[in-house]
Amino acid sequence: MNVLLTRPLLQVEELQSMVTKSGNKPLLFPTLKLNSIDAKVENNYYDVIIFISVNAVEYGLKILKTISYHKIFAVGSATARKLSENDIEIDDFPRKKASSEALLALDSVAQLYHKTILIFRGQSGREVLKQGLIKQNNQVEYVEVYERVNHNINSLHRQSLDELLSRNEGVISITSIDSMKLLVKISSQILDVDRLKNYLLVVLSDRIKTYVNSIGFNKVLVTPNTSNNGIISVLTNLNTLDKPVKYS
Repeated sequence: MNVLLTRPLLQVEELQSMVTKSGNKPLLFPTLKLNSIDAKVENNYYDVIIFISVNAVEYGLKILKTISYHKIFAVGSATARKLSENDIEIDDFPRKKASSEALLALDSVAQLYHKTILIFRGQSGREVLKQGLIKQNNQVEYVEVYERVNHNINSLHRQSLDELLSRNEGVISITSIDSMKLLVKISSQILDVDRLKNYLLVVLSDRIKTYVNSIGFNKVLVTPNTSNNGIISVLTNLNTLDKPVKYS
């Protein structure tokens, strides 16, 4: 089965390999590029450090080495694993679901009061985590260590769409709302986007599902978790089903 992958090329290698090993064919369709930002922090010590994504770890390690801290948290298992791979000890992270809401719900985070907190993230993004921490009378700062840039259309996009559409079955993997918006934008320069609505979208969260439903994509499955393994588990189930999939 063809699987269209919309992650940035620098971020997709592991998932691409896992899709191949699962017996499916990955088709690369990068919607975003990631560029590092020459960022600085205001202080040399923080009570708490939080990494909001794997990319935040990738681009933020250089800065982390220049500051001291007491505790460190990750938004989910993939981010925690990236920190561990770089020999950084994590105090806690949500085990079941990677999200700001899940992080705030942890007892260890709910107990943070009157702390100085530094959040590593990409440029812009949701404010849920910062607002939640401020309500607990914490002093919260961002250090934005990378930016997302729209990917220009190229021959790879055309080739991948041609191959996806050459068969009636296939899956499109969507890992963010921004990726979905850019999938539509780039694809509209190549074909009638309505043709993509015949294909199943595999998304990482109910929030993404709500958005794709709102623009007319109704064949959607949400992964059981936000890791690459969550995506692969959905693909594996699809390959073993002998009856039509029920979409919600």
